Amino acid sequence: VADKVQEIVDRDAAELAAELGMKWTLPIEIMIEDDIAPYRRRLSGLPEWGVAFAVLEDQIIVVDVKRATRAMNSLDHVVPHELSHLFIAQRAPGVRFPIWFLEGLAQWQAHEWSMIDSWQLMSAVWGNNVPDLLHLTGTYPFGEERARNGYRMSYAAFTDLFADRPEELPRFLDTVVELGHFDHAFAEYFGVEFPTYAVEFHRRLQSRYHSRLLVFQTGPLFSIMAVVFLFIGLRFYIRKKQRLREMEGIEE
Repeated sequence: VADKVQEIVDRDAAELAAELGMKWTLPIEIMIEDDIAPYRRRLSGLPEWGVAFAVLEDQIIVVDVKRATRAMNSLDHVVPHELSHLFIAQRAPGVRFPIWFLEGLAQWQAHEWSMIDSWQLMSAVWGNNVPDLLHLTGTYPFGEERARNGYRMSYAAFTDLFADRPEELPRFLDTVVELGHFDHAFAEYFGVEFPTYAVEFHRRLQSRYHSRLLVFQTGPLFSIMAVVFLFIGLRFYIRKKQRLREMEGIEE
């Protein structure tokens, strides 16, 4: 696990820092632990499913070796994710960022998003099971599924702002550092107060995933599956009719 983590750090750390507009970073420490219980007692709110986590004030990453050995490939995303947390703390020391921004940034930098995440976000929006962005400031909702929907909302909001213009991220962070406050910097840089943006973002998300193109009313994933099965069934029916006609021709 230690060798794998070192390989990932050597490969990704400089690029992650550069994406934040950093030319250098302070030292960090990575702890490979077979017992993370002491950290759980010290730090509240650590997710049960996590392979690793960052302790910002100490500038350390703790890797749960038991979970990591069961999911070694996950380290390719987990380690950059946690490095992102430490680097943003170095980039804007003392600034309190909302959790949606931190987690959206970390997922984006770690290239964690997948097609499955897109489906799950779509289904959660369809089922009105996504938290409001305004509530994703200090902690995520209780429960793994609600928390994961919070992560997906965070990614969607962050990429809405920066995915098509990543060069804006360092400039925005410069504004955050200058003003020393995230909400003030957001209003200054984007020209809109964050609560106003959050409401508009949620409205656009609802509109996008409640499109009338999704004609069934039992959820978008099931809708697409229903169309696929309908198409397969129709093809089967047509082929069956063709075979029957061919057999009738042979009998004649």
